[in-house]
Amino acid sequence: MSRRRGVWGWVRRHRDGWPLLVLVVLGLGTWLSRTVDHPMLWMFLGVAALTGIVALVWWVRVRLRRLWDRLLVKTTDMSGVDRMNGREFEEHVALLMRTCGYRRVEVVGGASDGGVDVRARAPDGRAVVVQCKRWRRPVPPNEVRAFLGALVGSYRGHVGLFVASNGFTDAAVQEAGEAMTLVDRHDLALWMRGTWSPELPVVHPGSAGAV
Repeated sequence: MSRRRGVWGWVRRHRDGWPLLVLVVLGLGTWLSRTVDHPMLWMFLGVAALTGIVALVWWVRVRLRRLWDRLLVKTTDMSGVDRMNGREFEEHVALLMRTCGYRRVEVVGGASDGGVDVRARAPDGRAVVVQCKRWRRPVPPNEVRAFLGALVGSYRGHVGLFVASNGFTDAAVQEAGEAMTLVDRHDLALWMRGTWSPELPVVHPGSAGAV
């Protein structure tokens, strides 16, 4: 038999707690009846109402923003990205960085790239290195670990940005933690639309790197 829904279903599932609920309601009613003329009561109710309105406005804005982001992603043509080869994708990411104010952007991907594909200076002056993966599947955690190795090795002190055209596995996201910024397919679409740009993490532990 299916679970009852609505108010009656809630009552049936929580009937053991009804005595406590009745006591709470009676107590609240008694308190209101005794303090209805007290100015502090109306101040409290006003603050509570204002807080509720602010919370509701914030929630609506967040929901609308998420819906708008989803619409933008759905209407962004990612087929061009899917047709790129690895080098073209690196150049594409480098172009996106330049449009966001990154300086000295250089595509360095290759056999001797040291585990990174793009190097640049962020608008705030920090040294940034980027790993790009134009794959047909999500990036697994071993690739994130390899990039972390570059950040604590050859590029110690640089900020890490990992861009993947088809996102990351859950294990890869956990592996990255807060040590780098991950840009998945959804984020990439918004970046291409110009409505979003990656928020870089704090500088990786170590001395400041130079590009």
